Amino acid sequence: MTTGTGSTELLMACRAAEASFHVFFTGEAPAAGTFAARLGAALSAIEVDCEHGHSSSKAVRTKLTKPLHGLPPNDPAHHGAPGSVSLFEAPPDGATDSVDALNLLAASCTSFPFSRQLDKMLFERLSVLSPRDPHLKAPAGFAPGSDAAFFYDHAVRLAQLLKDLIPAYCKLLAERSGAAPEGAVSRLRPSVLKLESAQSVFLRMKPAAVALELAKMSADDPFAHSRIFRHVDGAFVPLTLPSIRRAEDFYGYQSVRRMFQEHFKAFSEGRSNLPLLISSLPGLGKTQMSIAYSLSFPDITLIIPQPGDIAAGLEPLIAELAAWPNHKFMLFFDDIDAATTDWFYFRANVGGTFSLPENITITVASNQRFPANISSRGRGCEFPMFDEIRCQEMILDFLTAKGLREPSKNLVAVIASDYVSEFGQKQFEELSPRTLVRYLDHYLSDPAKRKTLMDEANGEVVQQPDPQVFYEENVKLMRSIHGEDALEQFREDAVHAK
Repeated sequence: MTTGTGSTELLMACRAAEASFHVFFTGEAPAAGTFAARLGAALSAIEVDCEHGHSSSKAVRTKLTKPLHGLPPNDPAHHGAPGSVSLFEAPPDGATDSVDALNLLAASCTSFPFSRQLDKMLFERLSVLSPRDPHLKAPAGFAPGSDAAFFYDHAVRLAQLLKDLIPAYCKLLAERSGAAPEGAVSRLRPSVLKLESAQSVFLRMKPAAVALELAKMSADDPFAHSRIFRHVDGAFVPLTLPSIRRAEDFYGYQSVRRMFQEHFKAFSEGRSNLPLLISSLPGLGKTQMSIAYSLSFPDITLIIPQPGDIAAGLEPLIAELAAWPNHKFMLFFDDIDAATTDWFYFRANVGGTFSLPENITITVASNQRFPANISSRGRGCEFPMFDEIRCQEMILDFLTAKGLREPSKNLVAVIASDYVSEFGQKQFEELSPRTLVRYLDHYLSDPAKRKTLMDEANGEVVQQPDPQVFYEENVKLMRSIHGEDALEQFREDAVHAK
């Protein structure tokens, strides 16, 4: 851009900068309040201003999901950016236009200059987006055609565009101050004029030097090459969990699945790190759902500590993870005995003497209900019992997900009845969502079985799943976990749940 940059040229530059910015946040929005979120907000507000005149609160908010436009079809930005994404951090009360957005961005640069903040953001995103790229340590820089080279090129382009984009916009705003709302220019902080990237390392260092710096970051970061770790004797050991289903491969239990999605989405977006406290009978999906839904957000790293770490080992574990603020960690304590666990350190670090660092959340799964002084410190989630109704809900959800339009109630009932029959024949060790999924996988792969059950569903007499079988199995489970004293209360809960 030149000194006399007009609104059209500035608009095109802003769109190009936004396109490269999108590349680094495809599928996710930067956490609210961060430098990245405020930079995205400022670029969005500047574009609205250049396109429609000085932006009002309403105009700025319509930019929340504004599609990329104005770029040539072959522009590399389209290779990584979605058609529309939400990058704009909605202004708090009192923030109404591009001036406020720029002032918020300037407020993020009081401790470190804009160039350094930009470099930090880009290095972090590069290390996350291409941590395993074998070309990263190549002495000549980045291999042409590699993902690392693609992201590096966009980092350089963004830094180049931001050399004078914001100062040029401020100059344009001053030149047309007569058309801007009264007082708009006078509200600009002087430090906004310093929001430029001339000193960015992406403009001063050669590609090989940047590649080497990224390689060092990757080597020093114990969480760079995996997203799942077991915490054993103070060490973080990478782990693979091939048996964990994808979040979209769970069926039934709609309200529970919705809660899991909303909970981990809020943590991923930096809106909440409230602990999730899950209780249910065994086999209903606590473990699988906790892992699957947390990992469905690419910026969450799963840590599986030893069960005893929830007591004496919790404070040092939190302190160690807090030292890596560029990662978001979900600590998953599975199969915890809620009645006998020493909760002292949990209470101290969650809503007690201390607060959890913003990059850490805790999920605790137990077969028992949590004590009142623990359940009040997190978001509770109690799975409903698995009975004939929820069994059929799961089957209906499964058939719909596999492309069967409006499955008949008779077919659902016949499949549920056959599942219960196979349980009675000892083909499954329990009646639970866990074994029902195994049954449904077999049903899907067996054309003969599917035809037989379809014929039965179209017959005059349609078999229904026996609710007594479910009831008796649930009673056995409850008795083994809670004892006779609590059994009557669970009987009442089962009745009310229906």
